[in-house]
Amino acid sequence: MDIAEGLFFAVFWASATVATKFAVRSVDPFLLTLLRFLLVAVILQIYTYVIKKRDARFPTWNEMGKLFILGVLNITVYMTGYLIAIKNVSAGLISLVQATNPLILIVLSAIFLKRRPTTQQWIGIVICIAGLVLAAKPNLQDSHATLKGLIALVIGTTALSAGSICFSKFELPLPKMAVNTWQITLGGLLFIPIVLLNKGGNYLTLNLNFWLSYAWLVIPVSVVAYALWLNLLHKDPVKAGTWLFLTPVLGYLMAVIILHEKVTIYGVAGAILVITGLMYSRRKVKIA
Repeated sequence: MDIAEGLFFAVFWASATVATKFAVRSVDPFLLTLLRFLLVAVILQIYTYVIKKRDARFPTWNEMGKLFILGVLNITVYMTGYLIAIKNVSAGLISLVQATNPLILIVLSAIFLKRRPTTQQWIGIVICIAGLVLAAKPNLQDSHATLKGLIALVIGTTALSAGSICFSKFELPLPKMAVNTWQITLGGLLFIPIVLLNKGGNYLTLNLNFWLSYAWLVIPVSVVAYALWLNLLHKDPVKAGTWLFLTPVLGYLMAVIILHEKVTIYGVAGAILVITGLMYSRRKVKIA
């Protein structure tokens, strides 16, 4: 059962970029994100405070301020960087950059939490950076990625890691589901002014492509995948983390198979280096 849950989580989570690539053919990415997170917020609010109301309470004003910060970092800033990349970076490369989130978290922990990285973690970071540079090279040369898109993606991924740091420092006395519900609600609502400011560039075609992509991003990706992730974390956090190694591989494969993105020796070698760096950085050191 754990294997099935892990596989479904990895597949659904990895499919987000491909689904978004399809969706933006019918809707502006920022408008899509607003519609997506508003519906997800409604679903989670009903689940948290109506279906499971015995296990949840509404946040205090102090807690709401902290949840607002989490929403800004984990949803608004992260998704803004990601959405800029969607139109400027190939799906395969996006998956590889996002996979480095645990290593960015290590660096931010060293800066803000004074947790000194181990030698193997530094080696893992260097290997990952080498892999990303190698994978990005042909994308930049062949116009499948722009420097603007890559910078925005890195900033967004860094914001997500910063959100994890804030979450650990805030020590919110709320269930994880309640925290996720409110950060999605607050972070999603912040896309309203973004969409209004971009009203001249908004577009929406209510065709089959839109509805299928939108439904996939809301249900399998935003609701089911996260529920599976919380369940895996509850059972065994260490084993749950190993499923994250699958997501960049699956994301890269989906980009090639579904979006027909070109396979290059640079991309394959870069992907191998990124996965190797991630795995090496998390390898347990054996004590003699």
